[in-house]
Amino acid sequence: MIFVRTRSGRYLSLSHIIGFAIEEQNTEMEGQRMRVFNIIAYLPQPLYPAILSICYEEESAEKELEMFMERLVKLERGIIGLETQV
Repeated sequence: MIFVRTRSGRYLSLSHIIGFAIEEQNTEMEGQRMRVFNIIAYLPQPLYPAILSICYEEESAEKELEMFMERLVKLERGIIGLETQV
């Protein structure tokens, strides 16, 4: 069984995750408005998507998601997670 660790520390079973995506979000950090990119896991309704990682640049988010998917394909069982920049 494979579990995915979220940014908040929860563990999701891979069998419950519908898909992964990168979403752009405007947020305020340290008094400044910035654009960040969330790597998220979609879950079945009525559950909300889970944030796995937050990146400052879209290119780094795409690279992180690609490396995550490569590790996920190779993993037979265990826990996998992503590093976050924020």
